[in-house]
Amino acid sequence: MRIALDAKRMLNNGTGLGNHARILANALMRDYPAHEYQLYTPRLQERYLHELDGTFTLHMPETRLSQALHPWWRSYSITEDLLRNMVDVYHGLSNELPLNIHRSGIPAVVTIHDLIFLKHKEQYPWPDRQIYGIKTKYAVKHAQKIIAVSEETKRDLIEYYRVPEKKIHVLYQSIDQRFYKKAEEAALKSFRSQYALPEQYILNVSSFFPRKNQIKLIEAFASIKDRIPHHLVLAGGAGGMGHEIGRVIREAQLTDRVKVLTGVSNEEIPMLYQGADLFVYPALMEGFGMPVLEALVSGVPVIATRGGAIEEAAGRGSLLVDPYRSDDIATAITRAIADTDLRQRMIIAGHEHAAAMTDILFARGVMGVYESVA
Repeated sequence: MRIALDAKRMLNNGTGLGNHARILANALMRDYPAHEYQLYTPRLQERYLHELDGTFTLHMPETRLSQALHPWWRSYSITEDLLRNMVDVYHGLSNELPLNIHRSGIPAVVTIHDLIFLKHKEQYPWPDRQIYGIKTKYAVKHAQKIIAVSEETKRDLIEYYRVPEKKIHVLYQSIDQRFYKKAEEAALKSFRSQYALPEQYILNVSSFFPRKNQIKLIEAFASIKDRIPHHLVLAGGAGGMGHEIGRVIREAQLTDRVKVLTGVSNEEIPMLYQGADLFVYPALMEGFGMPVLEALVSGVPVIATRGGAIEEAAGRGSLLVDPYRSDDIATAITRAIADTDLRQRMIIAGHEHAAAMTDILFARGVMGVYESVA
């Protein structure tokens, strides 16, 4: 098959959807090398191109006009390129498809990560909601198959868009292979020194958006800081909440106990997880929650939000909390730190849960979807 992948996020985004796309592309090229892979992007950042490991053909706008109007190219003109390159299936990896693909005869698959823009409208400006709504409605209508990254997303597709259940395939995301490699003690020590990390720390890895809920985590930590020896490390960077998070830390007089960490590279971040004693992820909403899976694979016990896609990612072995209640988060943290037997059970259960979400299984499921439509 000639498989065309929407590579905009893959070749331009450092987190979230970009990681998802790169992991899938690498797994497909590794496990199914007999197929031809074509990557389509309006622009790229070279460093992400170097994270791809396999054989593929890169396609970008060729004329000056299409380069200047690259959003139009991605939404419309790209279909001419797909036809000219005789692709057998097109996969939109981030909630959208070219807006004329239904006229091309090319079988299309779309991955829907979440419908947060519909469920929590307050999180998005009105213009963004309208654009997301138009693109998502078109994609779910005209795709031959839809890949949902969680059961919650599947339920939302059925509720909000009346998508037939048989059209949706739930395929859990996987994480990069680097998280499965245990770092040597010397490398961990050097990493701690480089970023001035404390010996014992509780970790949260997330972008700094309101729905990631770091403020409530800081409040929970403030209430128990005198009862535990740990520091709190908030790692991220993207998003507009950085200044607000810093203000809350200062007002709570936690500058010596809470560290905001930015600039950790994709190659280094597994060591950040491996050095942690506990991972806490009280996000209000997610399409899945890849940092939770990264923590489980890294052998770190997890506290996460009860319900929805985040609970699917965390599994039964994790401690689940009400993200709106700082006291509930604080209780779970103190319990996990104090009870070493519980922590060990959480680690074992986390490994077992994560074993069902490998990139091998992910790529196999996606390839099965391609074969069903091509």
